[in-house]
Amino acid sequence: MIGHEVSPETALVQAGTLVGWAAERGVEIVPGVAGEALPAPGTVDAVAVLGSAEGAWDDAVPWLAAEIAYLESAVAAGVPLLGFCFGGQLLARVLGGTAHAADGRHENGWREITTVAPEIVSPGPWMEFHFDTFTPPEGAEVLATSERCTQAFRDGAHLGVQFHPEITPAELETWISRWTGTPLEARLPEIGVDQDALRAETAARAEESRAASWVLFDAFAERAGLVRDVMVR
Repeated sequence: MIGHEVSPETALVQAGTLVGWAAERGVEIVPGVAGEALPAPGTVDAVAVLGSAEGAWDDAVPWLAAEIAYLESAVAAGVPLLGFCFGGQLLARVLGGTAHAADGRHENGWREITTVAPEIVSPGPWMEFHFDTFTPPEGAEVLATSERCTQAFRDGAHLGVQFHPEITPAELETWISRWTGTPLEARLPEIGVDQDALRAETAARAEESRAASWVLFDAFAERAGLVRDVMVR
C-alpha cells in the first residue's frame, strides 16, 4: 500500500476501510510511502495506491517519477494494482490512459454515481474529493461514471476508481488537519463544502460506505487471486 507525503502510520489511517477488510480476509497490509523504499514488486501480491493532494499528471512532483517506475515494474511482474482517487488517476496513466486536471469538473463531498457493474461498484453515494481526473486505458472496462467524470475502470486484474471507497471519519480528520490553514481551506465555501456538515454526513454514512467498499475490495481481490469465495458482512 502506498501513501503520499504522510507517515506510514497516517497512511494506515488513510487506508480506512481497506484495513478492516484486510484483517477480516486474512490479507496483510504493508504500509509504504512514495519517495521512500517500497517492497520489491515481486514480493507482494497486490499494490493499493492511496490519494494525494498532488496531481498524477504533474511531473514536477519530486517523488512521482519513482512511483510511476515502481508501478510499471509491478505491472510487468503481473502484480494487480488498486487505486483510489489520485491512485486511480495514476493507474490510468501507468496502464496507458491519461491523468489530467478536471478543468472545473471537480467533485467534492458525497455523490451518487451511475454504475454498470453494481456487483463491483454500488450506485453509492461515494465520497468524492478531487480536482483532477483520468481517461481510462484503451480497452479497459468502464464500470461507473458520473455527470462529470469516469468513476471506475477495470483493466485485467487492475482496478482504479475516482472516488474514495476507503473513507472513514478518522480518515476525513486527516484530510481536514492537512488542509487547515492552506488555500484549500479558504476555497471550501466556493466548492460547496461545509466541514461540519461533511463530518456529520461521513459519520452517518460510515457503515453503508464500509459495506459498499468491501464489495469493491472483494471483487478486486477475487480477480487478483488474493481471496476466494468471500462473503461481505
